[in-house]
Amino acid sequence: MYPLHSIDFCPICGGGLCGIRIIGSLPADSNNDDSADSATATASATAADAQNSSLAQPHGLVICDECEAIWLEPDVSTVHQYPDLEKAASPVNGMPIWGDGSRWASMEDIEWLGWTEAVNPELDAELDADSDSEEKLV
Repeated sequence: MYPLHSIDFCPICGGGLCGIRIIGSLPADSNNDDSADSATATASATAADAQNSSLAQPHGLVICDECEAIWLEPDVSTVHQYPDLEKAASPVNGMPIWGDGSRWASMEDIEWLGWTEAVNPELDAELDADSDSEEKLV
């Protein structure tokens, strides 16, 4: 799946989009009736996996959708790193960057992170007009 919102093309591989990914559940997730069960399950799993509560805090990463280079802030001119090939995990807290507990960030997520100014709207994914979710792409 392609990033919903990206900040730039990847300066490392030149072929990917540097999209914003959210790792963990945002506090606002539990207020959404449709995702309450999912957020509760994710929060429970996060609590079980985290060594302490500070490790379970949601955070954003910028990740290239091709080479998987990772930036800890929304600026691809800063130092990047790569995930472990066997277990792609967040360098912040060790949670998986792909799969349960992580997703390409929505605009609400990006606003929560305070990274709105970094988004390049010309690189946004085209969303299906019939979709209620930003996760469904054309």
